[in-house]
Amino acid sequence: MVGVIRKRDILAHPFVTADCFGWPVLFKALTARRNKTFLSLLTEAGALRPPTIEVPELLGRCIELELRAKRIYEALAERWSDQVAVRRFFETLAGQENDHAELLGLCRAAAGRQGWTEEYFAPWREAVPRLEGQMSDAEASLEGLDRLIDALSLTIQIEISEMNQVFDSVVSATGSRFVKRLRAFHAAGEEHITYIANQIPKFEPALAGECRELRVQVLGEAAA
Repeated sequence: MVGVIRKRDILAHPFVTADCFGWPVLFKALTARRNKTFLSLLTEAGALRPPTIEVPELLGRCIELELRAKRIYEALAERWSDQVAVRRFFETLAGQENDHAELLGLCRAAAGRQGWTEEYFAPWREAVPRLEGQMSDAEASLEGLDRLIDALSLTIQIEISEMNQVFDSVVSATGSRFVKRLRAFHAAGEEHITYIANQIPKFEPALAGECRELRVQVLGEAAA
């Protein structure tokens, strides 16, 4: 399988997978071709039926925020396509954002089957419309970006926002052993921010301070 959830993850947690999504999904995952994502297997198996447990409508908007970030990074990769290292950096970010959208989609499916704890998500409800406005501003700024330092600064602005906290709140609110047990749901944000904070100063040393602040704000690391 491709995507953020791989066959090795399913092999490590077969009974948790079957408990959450059913045995047919487990068997499909274990025999899936390389071009299949776990989320697509759920669709094929009919496991994305209407939820029996109510989940917030805002989850769909959270998923779309991740996809909008993906599209911004894809646009930046195209803008700097003649600089191989820079292009690969933005392509990697786009792929990570796509993974985040997939993980939130799995949270929505799992929560609809096994439970949702609203108290974990409630503090971040009002952040979603704010983030949508910020994403619109970021999209609008793309046309005038012609310096790499500005593109990298935009990346920091997107990532230092509340997007990662909203992602974590969805994961925390999802009452599913599948989500609780699989590392991908809990490592995605930290790996994403660490990658950004490590790579940007290689392209633009002047942004090293902003990258340290990104670590402090999002990962809770102590200021150096």
